[in-house]
Amino acid sequence: MLKKFSRFKTKILEIKIFLNRNYILKTFGFRLILLIGIGSIVLYILKNNTELKDMVQHAHFIYAFYKIIMYASFSILKTLGYDAYFFYSETIYKYGVYAISINGFRSIYMGISCLGITLMGVFIALIVSFPGKLKHKLWFIPSGLIIIQLLNILRVFTLTLLDYYGFEHTFNEYNFLGILKFNHHDLFNFFIYIVIFGMFVIYINNFGLKKYQENNSI
Repeated sequence: MLKKFSRFKTKILEIKIFLNRNYILKTFGFRLILLIGIGSIVLYILKNNTELKDMVQHAHFIYAFYKIIMYASFSILKTLGYDAYFFYSETIYKYGVYAISINGFRSIYMGISCLGITLMGVFIALIVSFPGKLKHKLWFIPSGLIIIQLLNILRVFTLTLLDYYGFEHTFNEYNFLGILKFNHHDLFNFFIYIVIFGMFVIYINNFGLKKYQENNSI
């Protein structure tokens, strides 16, 4: 028993020494856990407060943001020569949504949850948490958010075409190798997380580590 306790104490000491020697990892971990905690509390409050959740979902800036994504996808379709229609409907879903259709075909719409707000939150948390100069974060974060939403626009555009050309089964869940069930939403999120990780690596290599190296150079 004493040997196990001694080993455990030694491991704790090793971790403490490692963190003390790794300022970046320690600072990054603490900030990230703090932001994740705050985000989790906010999501919990929204999930358990229907009135507050509805108020956020129907906020003007959310609908304006939502409209931009849908209209941009519609504009790409029109530019490519498709007879696309862009409209607002209060009957398609449980709350009013913007939708796109081609030649009066079945309409494609996005729920508010598909805006990628959680994905953007993850990206912001990663960049804010990692040590680096504020001037770089002030332009890198907006640039990353724009990239995420450009991919979101591409997703809506692609799904509209797939549905128009008869691939409506794309919207259903698949049993992949008898192990995983996924749909276009899960697949998109997986792809975006890879993109977010890639942008995070770019930030670390080009901006995050530089501040640490400058602070520790003689």
